[in-house]
Amino acid sequence: MKLSHNTVMRRPIKEVLNKMSKKNTRKVSPVAQAAVEHYVNLSEHLNLLEASTDVVDARKRAQTTLLKQAFPTQRDEDWQYTKLVNFVQKRFEMPSPTSVTRVDLNAIQNFLPPLLPNFEVIKLVFVDGLFCADLSNDLSRLPKGLFIQRTHERLQKTNDLAVGGVLHSDDVLGNEPFVGLNQALLQDGFEVSVAPSHSIETPLLVVNVQTQANQISNVTNQVQVAENAELTLIQQFVAFEGIEACTNVVTNIKVAASARVRQVVLQQQANEGFYFHTQFVSQADNSDFNTFYAGMGSVLSRHQNHLLMDGEHIENSQNSACLASQKQVVDSRTDTEHNHVWGASRQLHKYVLADSAVGVFNGMIKVARQAQKTDGQMDNKNLLLSSTAKMNAKPQLEIYADDVKCSHGSATGQINHDQIFYLQARGIPRNQAIEMITKAFLMEPVETVNRSEVRQWVGSLLSNALLSGGYFSRGIT
Repeated sequence: MKLSHNTVMRRPIKEVLNKMSKKNTRKVSPVAQAAVEHYVNLSEHLNLLEASTDVVDARKRAQTTLLKQAFPTQRDEDWQYTKLVNFVQKRFEMPSPTSVTRVDLNAIQNFLPPLLPNFEVIKLVFVDGLFCADLSNDLSRLPKGLFIQRTHERLQKTNDLAVGGVLHSDDVLGNEPFVGLNQALLQDGFEVSVAPSHSIETPLLVVNVQTQANQISNVTNQVQVAENAELTLIQQFVAFEGIEACTNVVTNIKVAASARVRQVVLQQQANEGFYFHTQFVSQADNSDFNTFYAGMGSVLSRHQNHLLMDGEHIENSQNSACLASQKQVVDSRTDTEHNHVWGASRQLHKYVLADSAVGVFNGMIKVARQAQKTDGQMDNKNLLLSSTAKMNAKPQLEIYADDVKCSHGSATGQINHDQIFYLQARGIPRNQAIEMITKAFLMEPVETVNRSEVRQWVGSLLSNALLSGGYFSRGIT
């Protein structure tokens, strides 16, 4: 069943609008307003089919925020370099709630294998935003201490959606429009928990595959790793070639005291698609969190981490490797809060941009007054393969403590022609020289991936993306 904004009554929107504050003076273009109303209509259609009053209320609260705030423009500081014009002109629909057909399964089974790792994983597959049991591991046969359920199932079982962080405050909904959109279209995702003192040796791989054009996959995920536990989580986002669709994800991660979480996020969607992923991570005393993001697709992508270091002796690492060509826009952001003593955070973000691609990096490290002995380091380096590619970088520090060791930096430039000449003088063709230099540059953040088999796989995916994207055949202009 296809959900169309034309088939839903307009009355619910008017009811919500009437409840909005008259003090709202935000100017919204007719196109952006129409986009918001379209998604509110989809949300209302979901509510007509929803049995849980709590879920209905959660969606309605997000609807109100969406209608009040709308989608941001370049007048909003956090979106100054990331234009949403193309997105708001689209009218993506919700996927059908019916099961994936056998024809779809065959197509997906033929499509996925070259993209998946060759090492052992616990695999979950979501097709167009909905869980597909036929393509996933049996959830009744999981390692001891690991528990997984669909977000959809959890929504039907409990009246307290705040447990596990499914819902966010009105402030968050207002400041993060795609979190608001995610809650308005709250439907499915995964919920993972690891019991205390259990180390899950096999990585958990969650694959989100887009198969249908003009659809929005809206996924809400919860990860809770208890005291002294350990988990490796890989989230992979892929799409059939040429699919113009949207993926909107919210992932909430709680790392308890002395727990360890290793995360890899791979964005490999079709170059016509849109990708928005907002993560909220909280860490307790003596915990360790490492995340790596690779951005390799989408016409417009925005990946952001909100990380709260809510304890003492916490360590974390946030790193990324992004590449873009043609007119792609790749946006990566981090917001790290040091709230207690002896916290250490590390960041390395690298971009390779060709043609007329645009890169955006915005990183903020905040150090509270009581967070003495903080060690926070953030570095951003960018390689431009053309004179028309553009990078917008804004690393920031906000420090209120006086006994800290913090630094941030950003550098953007082209390949040094002396490096190319040096390699050519040793018999290496120009394009191969550019390939060697570019790969060496981009692979540095990959080295922060802890597990060797995961690190090698991620490196091969990035290398293939560079090669298939023709980055080395362009030369340097």
